[in-house]
Amino acid sequence: MNKLLHDKIKGAPRTPGVYLFKSSKNKIIYIGKAANLKNRLTSYLNEEDPRNRIIISHSADIDLIITNSDTEALTLEESLIKLNKPRYNVQLKDDKKFPYLKITIKETFPRILFTRDIKPDGSLIFGPYTNARALRQTRDALCRIFKLVSCTKDLSKKHTRPCLEFNLGRCSAPCASKISKKEYGKLVKKAVKFLRGSSDELEKEIEKAMWRCAEKENYEGAAQLRNQLFAIRRVSQRQHIVTSTNIARDIVGISKSKFVCVACLFRIRGNRLIAKEIFHLKINTQVNDAEIAGSFIRLIYTHVSFIPEEIVISTLPLEWNTQQRWFYEKGFKVRVSTGKRGAPKRLLTWAQKNAASELAKRILKKRAHPAIIELQNSLHLEKPPRWVEAFDISNLKEKFAVGASVAFHDGKPNKQHYRHYKIRRTQGQNDVAMIHEIVARRIRDLKKNKELPDLLLIDGGKGQLNAALTAIKLINIDIPIFALAKKKDELFDRKGNVVTIPGTSKGFFYIKRIRDEAHRFAIRYHRKVRRKSLTTSRLDGISGIGKKRKLALLNYFGSVDAIKKTSEEDIAKVQGIGKKYARIIYEALHN
Repeated sequence: MNKLLHDKIKGAPRTPGVYLFKSSKNKIIYIGKAANLKNRLTSYLNEEDPRNRIIISHSADIDLIITNSDTEALTLEESLIKLNKPRYNVQLKDDKKFPYLKITIKETFPRILFTRDIKPDGSLIFGPYTNARALRQTRDALCRIFKLVSCTKDLSKKHTRPCLEFNLGRCSAPCASKISKKEYGKLVKKAVKFLRGSSDELEKEIEKAMWRCAEKENYEGAAQLRNQLFAIRRVSQRQHIVTSTNIARDIVGISKSKFVCVACLFRIRGNRLIAKEIFHLKINTQVNDAEIAGSFIRLIYTHVSFIPEEIVISTLPLEWNTQQRWFYEKGFKVRVSTGKRGAPKRLLTWAQKNAASELAKRILKKRAHPAIIELQNSLHLEKPPRWVEAFDISNLKEKFAVGASVAFHDGKPNKQHYRHYKIRRTQGQNDVAMIHEIVARRIRDLKKNKELPDLLLIDGGKGQLNAALTAIKLINIDIPIFALAKKKDELFDRKGNVVTIPGTSKGFFYIKRIRDEAHRFAIRYHRKVRRKSLTTSRLDGISGIGKKRKLALLNYFGSVDAIKKTSEEDIAKVQGIGKKYARIIYEALHN
């Protein structure tokens, strides 16, 4: 550690504030906050902490910003992290791109807008969301139900006629004085209540208002409220009921690898799961679970207008007391739970499984061949087919029947797993039975080693596919299995249905490549067996007749039949044979 950095840490004030570690190139590499800067920074001098040691070793200077309170330091820390994106801070990946839903309540006629700009202009902010399309659909649904303004038209000016949105039933057209400020305000309140997850309460309010209009014979108003009610119920029916309590909860499941972390956020409102969001975080190797939890809560809840009553997360967040006081100053009472029992435990386990699944997908997308991921999606497989085994048969009428299997791992041939087979149990030219035989033999061998492929590919049609299915069923193994016919390159699933994969896709080229490699390997072995049969003769196996004597005899007489027709004396004339071996050869050929 250089003297400048050491002296600044030793001379830090005992006040709340934010500290910024800088590299030798004056680039900010880490930003932190503290209720007592002196105490916090002194901890970085502790050489036993590997995280502190790494930050200090890469730092050349430090800047301090004193604040009035630790909660003010938290807000400043978040802003500075967003602005500078330091290397060693936990950050949302591409957080600037996350969409939010914004209601401009400071305007006379508030609008509901899809936005990525979260400037503090007094608007209500809901989010962040990770699915922009779903968020736009939500915004459009709210416009249809509550008829809120979603355009950027200047509403301070009176317009002679409303726009197309009004005619389509998506706007109440305050721009053309089609609704009063008071009535429009009621619609805004309903929309906010709906976004906060109080759909049950909202339904009761609308239903009461509808009956009041009907009693007063205001049938047009009652019809409008009825339409609102039905629309809200349709949206609510698509949300899963997951708990019996009426607490507004956010469930945060976290799964991490060395450099990547995925958080799954379930928003529970009014007993229902109203949203699932997946966030990818940038982390470093030394960050602990408590810091990830604290950073995630800071990143997600610093800017939004509605905070849940309870946040359920597996690890108590770092400096939760400061974060909790910040919530309180903003008017929110929030408690944190680590989900030890009951519904929170069940929901947290569910969220963590989702996070782990997303993390696995992310890692696979980085490591696996793109064709493998595409093939998984096209074939609707539970996991990527990283290990594929393909089977083919080659024969000439009833002679020289052989089979072969090839293996591909992560998009590349794995020749250590290539196998060829002489057909032993099938008589006649029966390709279907031969496929059954070689698949059974291969899978039995793999089962002994307790290793099984992710996908089996059969060269052939429905008959070969059914034979392979029967083989693995008899072994009591269940592996995804498909057949690719040569004639039309049709791919069949285990039910015999044709699977449609775009002919230009990477996944389709990949399975064709595997099928063709199995075909090539089977033909190669078939040719080898044929060549061997042509070079074998009745001379093979005769005692004392090796390769040299056999070649000498064949060169002298031309064929085994010619040798058989000649006498012992003539055989003995061949160089290297003599009377002894002539007698042995003659007797062997005539017995």
